[in-house]
Amino acid sequence: MVPNSLAANAVVELKEEEEPESPQNNNETEPENSEEEEMEAEMYICRCMPPLKMTFPDKEEARKEGGCFAWCKFVWRWVMFVISFPFVWIFSWTIPDCSKEHLRKWYWASFFISVLWIATLSFVMVTLVERAGCILAINIYVMGLVFIAIGTSIPDALSSVLVARDGYGDMAVSNAIGSNVFDINLGLGLPFLIRIAITAGEPINLLSDDERDVPILPHAKFGFLLLLVLILCLVVLAATRFRLNKWIGVSFVAMYGFFLVYAFVQELVCSQMLNVFC
Repeated sequence: MVPNSLAANAVVELKEEEEPESPQNNNETEPENSEEEEMEAEMYICRCMPPLKMTFPDKEEARKEGGCFAWCKFVWRWVMFVISFPFVWIFSWTIPDCSKEHLRKWYWASFFISVLWIATLSFVMVTLVERAGCILAINIYVMGLVFIAIGTSIPDALSSVLVARDGYGDMAVSNAIGSNVFDINLGLGLPFLIRIAITAGEPINLLSDDERDVPILPHAKFGFLLLLVLILCLVVLAATRFRLNKWIGVSFVAMYGFFLVYAFVQELVCSQMLNVFC
């Protein structure tokens, strides 16, 4: 009996050694792997300054995937890396990273510095668009209606795409509508209020003397067009019982394409043939 018991104990010990690690041990290693991945996603330009949360495009991925498309993606990643590097560099060195424990107390500084950078980049963007419109002989109003609107709406579009992928379609729709309400009311009202406060209550003239003689201003025409697009949007959503699908996305993109065509054709006809603002 004693040898049998010893053999049984030996078998049990061998099984315990062959068993895989418990889930607790796996959970303990997962944070270490994630920390290593986070460290790999950072690069240092100067050890005395904060790291940049970006890395050089990896050529090995393109080699493993193979094909023309993989190398095109590799080239595109290098293009985006070169374009985004100055901005990531400046933002990383001037804005405190409040995701780190020792910098969480600087969240107010991070917020106000971010707002300052947004204001600076917005001023630069508006100036560049204005100069480009002057060179291309395109009205400033049309440039703002198309290009500046695209630049300011891309973050809203990306956030809507992300929440729609997670299954929150109502949040995506409310984000699109709510952002426009915010832009119209606060985006216009606050700068006008600041300007009026600086000029001691003097009103702001939005129209020049030449534009006042035009029967229908572009502001009014595009305002009615915006109202028409909003009505069509609600009609389409109501017809599909507020269920988002690919055909709704295609119809909305098509409506925006028609809007761009109308805006540029109107500017072309009015500036070259009629020589007036329409």
